[in-house]
Amino acid sequence: MDIEPFLESMGMSKNETKIYLLLLKIGSTTTGPIIKQTGIHNSKVYDGLNRLANKGLVTHTVIASTKHFKAVNPERLLDFLEEKKRSIGQQEKKIKEALPQLKALQGLGIDEAEAEIFQGWKGMETVFNEGINMMGRNDTWYVLGAYAGEDVKRTDQFITKVIKKCEQKKMKWKVLYNESARKTFRYEQASPITENRFLKQETPATINICRDVTFIALWIKNPLAFRIKNKKVADSFKAYFNVLWRLARP
Repeated sequence: MDIEPFLESMGMSKNETKIYLLLLKIGSTTTGPIIKQTGIHNSKVYDGLNRLANKGLVTHTVIASTKHFKAVNPERLLDFLEEKKRSIGQQEKKIKEALPQLKALQGLGIDEAEAEIFQGWKGMETVFNEGINMMGRNDTWYVLGAYAGEDVKRTDQFITKVIKKCEQKKMKWKVLYNESARKTFRYEQASPITENRFLKQETPATINICRDVTFIALWIKNPLAFRIKNKKVADSFKAYFNVLWRLARP
């Protein structure tokens, strides 16, 4: 299957397609190798990376003050298609056919990064969907410092969508809210899969722990999430969560 024209038909530009496929192949890298291997002008490489990040297809880490970019799991393309499913039902079939080739390219890269940064609402979709996908029936997702952020309506709509997916998987949620969030997240707080308590303290970020993954979400106008894949880190945050859970109130 000729993947480049297909990705372009999904709404990715030629530059975005070249950058994304290269990142799948070589793994985490700075902009230098991207510019050299794609032949794209440096300003257009930065623009392409930013557009891919807003689509939830690329993340970056900062090492020694330098950004290193990495393509997310190609499974994210299925979520990207879901938003256009009514008009592009046939493309969903094609992307499933393309996944083995894309994963083969990804397998040529280096090991998965320990820490990653996701930006924008598309980035949030990626980090939450990947968290949901790794969880099993009756697994518990822990949330510390839940709050509505700067865009209350959009955050509430986003979390409602997340909880509905978790209800389908029959997962469990234990949520420690900031007191200011008591009158928000109505669907989440009423869901049968959630246990809810409240803290008087106000936290500027929300900490999510799912299995061995921890990510810190900043619910600003253009949200950010910092994800760490490390069992010791996740266990430490769970222990901290349990201490605060005993201090919190319904």
